[in-house]
Amino acid sequence: MRCCRSIFQIYASQGRDNYAELSLPVSDYEMLDMMERLRLEPGQLPYLEILEFREDLNYLERCLHEQPDIYQLNTLAKKLSEFMSVQELAAFEGLVGKEIEKSAVPIELPRLIDFAHSADCCVIAKEAVTDFQPGEFLVKNGFIEEVDGLPDSMLALLDYGRIGREYREAGGGVYTGYGYVEQQSEVHCVSEKMDFQPQKPPYTVQVNMAALPFADGDRKPEVVQLQLPASEEQTREALEKLGKQDWNDVAASIQDCAIPSLNHKIYFDGEMPQILELARCLAELDAQGQLPKYKAILAANDCQDLSKMLSLAGTVDEYFFEPQVSGPEDLAKSELNVILCERDAEALLPYIDLQSYGRALLARDQAVVTSYGLVERDTSRQVLEEDQAPEGGMEMV
Repeated sequence: MRCCRSIFQIYASQGRDNYAELSLPVSDYEMLDMMERLRLEPGQLPYLEILEFREDLNYLERCLHEQPDIYQLNTLAKKLSEFMSVQELAAFEGLVGKEIEKSAVPIELPRLIDFAHSADCCVIAKEAVTDFQPGEFLVKNGFIEEVDGLPDSMLALLDYGRIGREYREAGGGVYTGYGYVEQQSEVHCVSEKMDFQPQKPPYTVQVNMAALPFADGDRKPEVVQLQLPASEEQTREALEKLGKQDWNDVAASIQDCAIPSLNHKIYFDGEMPQILELARCLAELDAQGQLPKYKAILAANDCQDLSKMLSLAGTVDEYFFEPQVSGPEDLAKSELNVILCERDAEALLPYIDLQSYGRALLARDQAVVTSYGLVERDTSRQVLEEDQAPEGGMEMV
């Protein structure tokens, strides 16, 4: 079941073999990971389709451009996912509804982002769903001078719907699924100062932690957030907040990670030290520019186990990594360019089954194409290590 925070379900691609489905909003790490898998340069836009809208936001389908900017769309989704009140939902739908009434569609994403930040620019009448209600309210509360003093028998003959309609048209109000909305002040132009490009966070793993066992009843356990790698002082302070001396009886949930496949996974008693070590390894690999390669190795080994992940972190230098290879066809073209001159390779391409040739090369080299690129174990290192092994068994030190 999809998280209720999900605003848009999208399909993004760059070429035939590079594609991804995401539920927006996503974190900056998740967006950066998508850019790696789609081989996107900073600022480069992929082909994008919105597959699904959250049900109460279906009206946005007619408002968005056919090829929206994924970075701006994610910014909008982040703000919409933070809405906690009817006021925010109603104001956003009302401001969008006004643009639709003016036939100002599609609506630019920066404009929608501004609407999402402008709930305080609107007033909401939740009980009003037709022109009759505001018309009746205006008459009975003395806002229409011409009918002041009329007996109830005469007031009952008034056309409240017409009065309400004239008031709505004069004020530029609209009806939404949450009631009547009227804009009272200018929309906040916040998008002008926004940088929509994802930025690498100052951590490799962000965790929420709670002490075990969880409290009984309706009381929620105290949650402590920690960004890793962390200093000894920071980890000690986190333990103190949890009322613990060590990591025993501590549950941890990864909220965001440089390896997004770990996001929202929960770990229990005794596993927190492994998360601390993984965060340190990820920071080192990132500093060495090896993080995409490591993610490819994890994908090739279908690895989600913390212990095995830590073990594989020490083997990164034992693999070849070719991020430009997205599928068997790419590998076949690359191989032909190595064994032939570029002109001869181009001449042969129409006559070769590149998919079959590429798959044969993968089988020969025991290589795997992952969404991050091709990874292959460096067998020459193993041969060299065997040749250098001392004769007569283990060498004593």
